Amino acid sequence: MGLQHLKLDTAKCKNNGPEPQNAGAPGYSPNLNKAYQDRILADTRQALVVTTRQLRQAEAELRRFKLARRERSLCNQIRQMLETIRQLKHELAVQSEINADLRNSEAQFRALVHSSVDHIFMLDEKGTFISSNDQVRRFGMKSGKELVGRRLQDVYAHDICKVYRERLKTVFAKGNVETFAHERETENGVEYHQDTLFPIHQDERVWAAGGICRDISDQKQIERQLFQAQKMEALGTLVAGAAHEINNPINLMLFNLPLFEKIWHDLLPLLDSLPEHYKEQKFGGLKYSFLSQNMLRLISDMRMAAHRVARIVTGLKQFARKSTPADKSNVQVNNAVENAVRLATSTLSKSTIQLKMILAPDLPLLYANLQNLEQIVLNLLINAIQSIEHSKGLVQIKTGFRTEDQAVTIEVTDNGRGINPAVGEKIFDPFVTDRQAEGGTGLGLSVTYNLVKSHNGDIFFESKAGQGTTFTVVLPTSERQKPHRIMVVDDDAAFRALIIQVLSRKMYCEVEGFSNGAEALIRLGSDPPDLLVLDMFMPEIDGLGVCRAIKNELGLELMKVIIVTGFPDHPNVFAARRLGFKQILVKPINIENFLHNIHECLNATSAG
Repeated sequence: MGLQHLKLDTAKCKNNGPEPQNAGAPGYSPNLNKAYQDRILADTRQALVVTTRQLRQAEAELRRFKLARRERSLCNQIRQMLETIRQLKHELAVQSEINADLRNSEAQFRALVHSSVDHIFMLDEKGTFISSNDQVRRFGMKSGKELVGRRLQDVYAHDICKVYRERLKTVFAKGNVETFAHERETENGVEYHQDTLFPIHQDERVWAAGGICRDISDQKQIERQLFQAQKMEALGTLVAGAAHEINNPINLMLFNLPLFEKIWHDLLPLLDSLPEHYKEQKFGGLKYSFLSQNMLRLISDMRMAAHRVARIVTGLKQFARKSTPADKSNVQVNNAVENAVRLATSTLSKSTIQLKMILAPDLPLLYANLQNLEQIVLNLLINAIQSIEHSKGLVQIKTGFRTEDQAVTIEVTDNGRGINPAVGEKIFDPFVTDRQAEGGTGLGLSVTYNLVKSHNGDIFFESKAGQGTTFTVVLPTSERQKPHRIMVVDDDAAFRALIIQVLSRKMYCEVEGFSNGAEALIRLGSDPPDLLVLDMFMPEIDGLGVCRAIKNELGLELMKVIIVTGFPDHPNVFAARRLGFKQILVKPINIENFLHNIHECLNATSAG
């Protein structure tokens, strides 16, 4: 019953009988009046009971109404809480995905930093190293942890440290990116480095400076060689014209000097028969007695000087001469070496120098001019002989084959005095020599350089004072062998790209990459490579699964594999080792060691 039922039923409270008479009125009965009152009282009690019941029902209804309102409010709150929880779960999932991406990015960044051949580091404002990768061998350290906490002045010379501090100050003050270069003296010569410092911001301020130090020594060497080649080309044009202009008068002198000598022989008896007072006269300021004794020697000196100029002109012409394809054919470099040694026999016989030849068998052919190759070897051989000034001289000529660039090499080594550092960088320039007192013209090495370049080759040297020099000539073969094929399988895209780039640049090979074991096995079954570089932990089929498949597949059981992993103590790695895959490298890898292992594995006769 609702609240609307609280209205009292007043009809039940009225007397249905006649109204009571006034007490003083005629016909008034006291008993009737009492009965009327009792009836009124009973009706009132009944009305009170009914009203009380209605009131209790109304209170119960009110309680149910309030409870229903509380339930609806609670349901609304629960719905709001559930929606909030759903949103929180969504945000948590998004945040987890972001954190996973961040961890993946951090791992990729860490792999790139530690696999880089450049020195990557961080400095604080005072010039103290706060982080570093492991490219710290030039500081005499094995890992970047040894460098952390050290200051610039602890590892660099004063002049380099001063430059670093000036650039570091600019980075922190202005937030600029600073790039500069410096040179560093080492036991093996001068190293050239290019450094970049850049700001690292936090809360809109520079709190650290990142740095990248790159060794550009090889680039400098290439630049010097390019500059040398440009100079040689310009000098070749100049020398060709000068040699032509000098050649004609020298030929005239060499033709006329014998005639002049014969004339002097014919005149000498006539001059001897002249009266004594004529003999006392001076001819060209010289007395007849002096002329008669020394004229033939003067003519001989002129002839020797003219012949020397002629040799220089011949050398200049050879220096300026460019070989043409018509002059070349497929030749064996060992034949050129043996011919050059025969030509130098007379020079060797006049000394106590011992000659040793180590000629590699079955070398591929060179598309070259045989006479030019002979001259290259002969010039280097004579240069080596002339550098030895002691009685225990040794010259070694060695030929070989370089697999990384498919080239034939010729090495000429001596134990002579070495090359003077003052002329070291200009040793291939014409007329540069440290043997001017012994009559050296400085054309031998410049001619050799020009001949090597005309065969698309390269020449360089290593020398130590008092210990000797090694000249190395590198010449491309006429028929290059088929390049090695290498497959790289790693789910880390950044690391995979790095390895592919390093192998493509540093080796004569074809490289392809895959992100998981399933793709790799499909490729292995159709076209197996010469070498597989394999990560152990990948989606779909992991590295151990690939190793098992290789061992179980007929024709792949001898596949050469190098495993690269960041978890060398994982049971899967030990399982792969038990299968026979023992070439295991640990990330982050050292690029030089990695390439060395690649060479050894490709050249090994055993697999795994």
